[in-house]
Amino acid sequence: PQSREEGNKYDKVFQENMRELAPHLAEMLFGLDDYQFLPLPQVMMQTTREKAPDFLQIVKDKRTPKGRLFQIEFEGKDRKSMDWDMHDYAGMAGKIYRLEIEQHLIYYGKGKPKNIKGKLEHRLYTFLYLVHPIHEISFQEFLHKDKPQVVVFAILANPEGHGTEEIVRMILERLLLLEGDELAVRKFVKQLVMLSRKHNLQAKTIETVKKTMEYPEYIDDIFYIMGEEKGIEKGIEKGIEKGIENGQARKDIIAIRNMLVKGFDLPTIADILEVTQEYVLDIKNQLAKEPEIVAMLEKKRRVSTIASNLKVSPLVVEVLKKEHSL
Repeated sequence: PQSREEGNKYDKVFQENMRELAPHLAEMLFGLDDYQFLPLPQVMMQTTREKAPDFLQIVKDKRTPKGRLFQIEFEGKDRKSMDWDMHDYAGMAGKIYRLEIEQHLIYYGKGKPKNIKGKLEHRLYTFLYLVHPIHEISFQEFLHKDKPQVVVFAILANPEGHGTEEIVRMILERLLLLEGDELAVRKFVKQLVMLSRKHNLQAKTIETVKKTMEYPEYIDDIFYIMGEEKGIEKGIEKGIEKGIENGQARKDIIAIRNMLVKGFDLPTIADILEVTQEYVLDIKNQLAKEPEIVAMLEKKRRVSTIASNLKVSPLVVEVLKKEHSL
């Protein structure tokens, strides 16, 4: 279902950024001081279905020197079942790890949730956890941090009277300041565009990104995101989907070529583009045949012929043909 696919995309952004985001939330929102997070053994919590908390670790501080469980969950929909989900997490985690648990839910939907109460009242006991609507937090609490994984969440926070274009511009400037290179922030701009959709700000965000970022491949990448979302919404045919995939592959090839020239190593390139190191190495080896490819292009050989003779991808040949204006 479309809603589940979209939810998975938001989950992916939170999971990718959680290592840097969780400590910031712990200090800014949850009031932790002089603490230490410790990872737990990887155990799936299973009842009728498996549950993987967004963030669940042991925290040690003055209050619990021996440690307590600390959970952060993110939710973008005002679901009536969320209170029961948090109740399930508390019961299963407590049973597995035998520790006190402190739970926090970051609500990133619009406004304040009506169905998520943060408690369940029973005759003999009451279950409680803390709910934090992100719109009640100033965007500046995220914008001025030194981690891009935190900065992008300023798009979901309280703009405090600032317009969308101004907020996005400040986020982009902050990302560039932290990373120092437009290619290096590509990953976080993609996250920014994705998160902006949650508050119906995607069109304005894309417009501002196009206006602010001048790097050609960056603009192409935004158009790819627009095409991807349009495809999900309208259920485009497989042929069009293939075209979008090829378009993204071309952008990745261009980016890999540019970063190799600038001296980026394979792990860094793979992390920025969110692809495997094996893929980057394969493209690197194909690009090593650039002089031969260019020579054949100058002789007006067909792309398919060059690809077959030199055992390279036709997309690599097409990229080099465009780069050399042949």
